[in-house]
Amino acid sequence: MPPPTPSLVRRALCRALPLAAALPWRVVSARGPLRIYHVMSFDSPWRWTDGQFAGFKEGLGAAPAEYRVFQMDVKRFSTPQAKTDRAAVAWRDIQAWQPDLIYTSDDDALGYIGRLRDDASPPLVFSGANRSLTDHGLERASNLTGVLEEEHFAESVQLLRTLSGRVRRLAVISDAAPHWAPVIQRIRARAAAMPGIELAQVDLTSRYAEFQSRVKHYGQGHADAVVYLGIFNLKDDSGRNVPYKTVQRWVTENSALPDISFWIDRIHHGVLCSVTISEHEQGLAAGRLARAILIDGRRAADLPILPTVKGHPAISLARARQLGITVKATELLSSEIVTEFEWNKAAG
Repeated sequence: MPPPTPSLVRRALCRALPLAAALPWRVVSARGPLRIYHVMSFDSPWRWTDGQFAGFKEGLGAAPAEYRVFQMDVKRFSTPQAKTDRAAVAWRDIQAWQPDLIYTSDDDALGYIGRLRDDASPPLVFSGANRSLTDHGLERASNLTGVLEEEHFAESVQLLRTLSGRVRRLAVISDAAPHWAPVIQRIRARAAAMPGIELAQVDLTSRYAEFQSRVKHYGQGHADAVVYLGIFNLKDDSGRNVPYKTVQRWVTENSALPDISFWIDRIHHGVLCSVTISEHEQGLAAGRLARAILIDGRRAADLPILPTVKGHPAISLARARQLGITVKATELLSSEIVTEFEWNKAAG
């Protein structure tokens, strides 16, 4: 019997593809445990990335799954070319392994991996994204959904004012990584809606020396408190990124202003307080989206992209003592309390 002609093969594929698209990805690629390839923007061990991944696994549920993890480690590989190269390594591994789903955490993994995909790629679920799909150039990407990361600014400021009632003028400082632009835009809008709060200064810098200079400037009567955003891409005089733990320790030793940020790891490293973005909730929501795709047969395009809304109050008692702030019993009982700086734990 002669082999089918190419035109017959094409017609058969055209009839089969719509049927395959209607099936759960897991049914189409049935081959034992689910294969999930996780691309971290950052690295592990770290509370933020590990917490998202643990939440994702919980959200996926009891379905047997095999994971591969790739760490882009953008704290070290921070240039656009370095990120491109890291994503290319991950993408080659993805193509060889042929996972059922790709899970990315944080903006760099979403952006750099997302732009390598096409319509034939496995579905992608993301978490920890500060930037929108449009910001990433992925607004037309197919088979993709996930979870946005939005800071609890008003709630964090309210907690700060409960601890230190004199706060009115806020300074905001960040490194110049592009994913902070929408965060600052949201902070401006939310600060404008808060009576008695003004943004005295908003500074972006890539230089550690300038960061230090600005923080000291705030303490000379130019702000009542500081909001710290990006601190991973501050370069020293030799062009190397200063470790974020070094940055945060310097702040505790050189700034007497109360401060907030939006992640629990920052509290462990000396920021006074926060209603934190829960890394667990981010991963949990992403895992539930993955389950809807892989187990329930939902299309990624039909699953809405939304932020998580549950915040988690946290206070550094070590920083409060340093600043001469007495934390009341109501805040002690309703918040996660970090009793000492992380570097003191390591020394112990």
